[in-house]
Amino acid sequence: MKANRLSLIFQLCFWILLLALQMVMSTNFLPVSVALVFAGLNTLLAMTMFYANSLWIFPVFFEKRRFLLYILINLGLVILLAHFFFVVDGYLVDNFRMKAPEHQIPRFFQYFRVITMLIFIFFTSLSFSLIRKVAENETLQKQLFKEKSDTEIRLLKAQINPHFIFNSLNNIYSLTYSKSDEAPGAVLKLSEMLRYVYYDCNRDEVTLGAEIEYIRNYIAFQKMKSSHVQDIDLMTENINESFRIAPMLFIPFVENAFKYSKIEDEKGASVRMKLTTEGDQLCFHVRNTHPENGQKAGSRMGIENVRNRLNLTYPGAHQLDFKDEGGVFEVHMKIKQS
Repeated sequence: MKANRLSLIFQLCFWILLLALQMVMSTNFLPVSVALVFAGLNTLLAMTMFYANSLWIFPVFFEKRRFLLYILINLGLVILLAHFFFVVDGYLVDNFRMKAPEHQIPRFFQYFRVITMLIFIFFTSLSFSLIRKVAENETLQKQLFKEKSDTEIRLLKAQINPHFIFNSLNNIYSLTYSKSDEAPGAVLKLSEMLRYVYYDCNRDEVTLGAEIEYIRNYIAFQKMKSSHVQDIDLMTENINESFRIAPMLFIPFVENAFKYSKIEDEKGASVRMKLTTEGDQLCFHVRNTHPENGQKAGSRMGIENVRNRLNLTYPGAHQLDFKDEGGVFEVHMKIKQS
């Protein structure tokens, strides 16, 4: 909308300038009232050339690569408008000239002059049409990219959500199979988490507070799976709970930390998570131990999904690093709000 308004303002200024130049030149040999008519007719011819090309000839012939017809039609229009101008010029100048010229200017020169002006207007119109076409294509490409990005994000979310459901159902199955009294509580926890996943996560953004609550529920759910005390810690420092983020960014790393640490079975295993906010920046850190002969998590599908979502949602405004040393796997993520 803003670009269209600027284009209209530019065109209006161009025609006013052309009219003023024609008026100044015409008053040298015509009365002011006649000069105004003469300048107006000149400008009208120029506008006819300009808009006939940009609104009709260019879209119908040039854009469809019918270049020969495009040139021929514009050439015919130039000749037609030049002949019309020649007739009007002869009538006005011959009948209303204030004084006879010292030297008679050949009619051919007048004809050549108006043809030159119309050719200039033609190239101006062609340039304008090409710039407008490039701008339209650029806008269309941006729209297509946005639609593609939105579609990819929805697909990536769809890949994450079933992953969570399968893990949670396996947890409940383990509790019910062992006839644990914690099974009903696990079902309630699952209900709360599913509500978050399928309702809140359908939005483009959620609050950091809601995401943290989801992680806490996930940790509580995880602790139900094992009889021994698990070394799990979630630290939140200087948290702005109203901080807006894309949903389900952290949970793939949290899931992998539990999975590859084998914290349910390994008594020395640990999972440490830390979230901080400072101004418009969010920092997330997760650290988990893993057996030396265990599988590494750096190439798992969930992590790749998050990486793709970060590239689409926070282009140039995020950082994601991994480190795997001495049986400890770490993830560092930074996000800057746009």
